[in-house]
Amino acid sequence: MTRPARPYRPEFSAILGIAVPMGLSQFAQMLMGLTDSMLLGGIGAQALAVGGLATGTFFTLNAILAAMVEAGGIMLAQARGRHDHDSPGTTITSMLVVAGALCVPELYCLHHIDHLLAWLDEPEAIRGPVVTFVHILMWAVPPALLGQGILTTALPVMGAQGIPMRVMPFVTVVNGVLNAALIHGWCGLPALGLHGSAVATVITLWCMPLIMLCFVVRRPDLRRSLRPRGHDWRHTLVLLRTGLPMLASAMAEVTLFQVNSLEAATLGSNALAAFQIMLGIGLQSFTLYLALGQACNIRVGYWTGRGDPAMMRRAALAGMVLGVGLAGTATLLLALGRHAIIGFYLDTALPDNAQAVQIALDVLLIGAAFQLPDALQAIATGVLRGQGDTTVPMLVAVTGYWGIGFPGGLYLAFHQGLGAWGLWCGNGIGLVCVSVLLGARIIWRMRPRVAAKQAAPPAG
Repeated sequence: MTRPARPYRPEFSAILGIAVPMGLSQFAQMLMGLTDSMLLGGIGAQALAVGGLATGTFFTLNAILAAMVEAGGIMLAQARGRHDHDSPGTTITSMLVVAGALCVPELYCLHHIDHLLAWLDEPEAIRGPVVTFVHILMWAVPPALLGQGILTTALPVMGAQGIPMRVMPFVTVVNGVLNAALIHGWCGLPALGLHGSAVATVITLWCMPLIMLCFVVRRPDLRRSLRPRGHDWRHTLVLLRTGLPMLASAMAEVTLFQVNSLEAATLGSNALAAFQIMLGIGLQSFTLYLALGQACNIRVGYWTGRGDPAMMRRAALAGMVLGVGLAGTATLLLALGRHAIIGFYLDTALPDNAQAVQIALDVLLIGAAFQLPDALQAIATGVLRGQGDTTVPMLVAVTGYWGIGFPGGLYLAFHQGLGAWGLWCGNGIGLVCVSVLLGARIIWRMRPRVAAKQAAPPAG
């Protein structure tokens, strides 16, 4: 008797083969921020506040702008599906041109960070050190956009996702050692205190892409594929047309949580502490969903380039199934392990923390309930981007997060008296709306007749 065919098994394996290394490398990068915070916390609360605000501003702005560069990954995946060995080099050139151009507005914004801090009414004692910290971090803008931004996008598309996975843990350790050495003056290095962390971050962000390039040079296939070729404005225009909506989507999502953090601060320190705990946990789980979404982006982009709508649908469904399984696990862990999770952030035995702990217990329960829509919207976004569809997801994100989620959260938090619980409900309502609308968009685009027409769009 012949064994039944398992048509979905190769896609499950392919998506996991991309998502697991990407998730691990992104998790290692998150540990860099945690290490920095722990070392700065050893200096004092003000150092922790200054370093957190400065690095948060830098990496948030960088992540928003890098979203445009990531559009090159869609073009690379579709070219690989078409077995087009010439256009990837031209796409890399366009990515370098766009990333280089994006360095200018990022440097301008960071250089004038003092205006933003003044507008936010930050105290003078915080503004001065933050400005100095950020001005040091400005030296890391070129490697962050031109190096890391391009390589972490291109390498997984080319089947080399193992390179970031190997590099990131090493770089995380180097970052921690450099931070400690430059903060405290170890190994004969100058004791720079707070600003030693900024210098260490700059050095680390320069080392990261250089080490990745060393791995690339050692592989002839990657050297051929990723070697920049002559610039073609048609490729650059396609990248811009695809990337601008991705930038707007990233801005809509990132700024929603940043603004809600500011709103939580008006509810008092206990509500803010609970909100930040859920925000940190949510970011960790979202990193895993994002890795799955990026893997679906690559696989759907590949099958779009091949002009195979049946495999596009198969890759999309496989990604959704994996997302449901991962989100279900995260939901159970959050719902059942709330007390233990909060214990990592707060001493639950202290009476002074009792109110913050109670608020956090409620907020984590709401966060658990919204893990599934968070996972589905991340994966749905990746599926649609793989087909080159970025404008409609951008409109959905802006409408769902800012048109529905944000006002809904404000209403529940302040008009219904639900506090931080209400703010996070608003976030969740936005996620549900976005996931449902994106799911409907996928169903429409994946219909056999529509998918056949939209497969293999022109690469420019």
